[in-house]
Amino acid sequence: MNPNDFFREVRRGNLLPLYYFHGPERWLIEEALRKIEEKALSPGTRDFNREVLDAAETPPENILASLQAFPVRSPRRLVIIRMADPLWKKTPLPFVDYFQDPNPQACAVFIGEKADLRSRFFQALEKKGAVIAFHPPMERELNRWVRTQAEELGYSIAEEAAALLVERTGPNLREIRTELEKLTLGKLPRKRIEEEDILALTEDTRSESPFQLPQAVGRGNSCEALRVLRKNLQQGEPPVLLFNLVVRHLRMLQRARNLRAAGFSKKEVEGRIRIYPRQADEFWRQAEKFSPSRMENLWRAAMKADQRLKMSR
Repeated sequence: MNPNDFFREVRRGNLLPLYYFHGPERWLIEEALRKIEEKALSPGTRDFNREVLDAAETPPENILASLQAFPVRSPRRLVIIRMADPLWKKTPLPFVDYFQDPNPQACAVFIGEKADLRSRFFQALEKKGAVIAFHPPMERELNRWVRTQAEELGYSIAEEAAALLVERTGPNLREIRTELEKLTLGKLPRKRIEEEDILALTEDTRSESPFQLPQAVGRGNSCEALRVLRKNLQQGEPPVLLFNLVVRHLRMLQRARNLRAAGFSKKEVEGRIRIYPRQADEFWRQAEKFSPSRMENLWRAAMKADQRLKMSR
């Protein structure tokens, strides 16, 4: 089960007796826990029916005893087991037995760092429950995620406004959610968030690495390159450093094209100019954009920029 399916099922009121959450996106995991609590527990009896255990400090038999306990004046009991990796690595058998016939009035949520779906622990858990990996959304998925969060707050958001919010806050989900909550705290006269609302009511808190600038130039994305350049200058990065990073990247692209023209294979070129395998596809896409005539024009422009940077105030 992926996170989108999980949130959709929970909204419908469909809860499983067993969950295992893992992955680097801790905010999404906490949000998933909050959604389960809303559906599984009533406010009046929450304190009696919610238990949080640390698997690194709690013996397995105590965890199992808690899972077998029945709720107090509630249809369900919620047991959250954090730091759960030792359970499937060291003591899986007692839990494999429990997973075969879990307490129907308990919802168990295990939270770990990793999951090995080949192990008996997870194979047994998935028969009655779900293992869900929470990773940060890809850039192209963030706008859709922003729209979903706005809808949860009772607002719609224009596509351009969602993109601008991501641009100003970066991919941190907690920060995006916080900015949306600030936007919807009675400051808007309507139930739709527009681009001008983002500009007026949010701050540009996103930080940019200087190394993102040559990549934007290499992709030929002038709007992105100018945005990253402006942000780096605001962050105090030296202009000469930014210029040198761009020139170095262009020199690598030109050298790669020259080596290919001389008969070297792509793998040989990558070894000579030290291109990491995971970056190779993107590097070659960029190299193909720069024809000899275009590169010649760039070098003339680079020389003029170098002189202006180093010979003037």
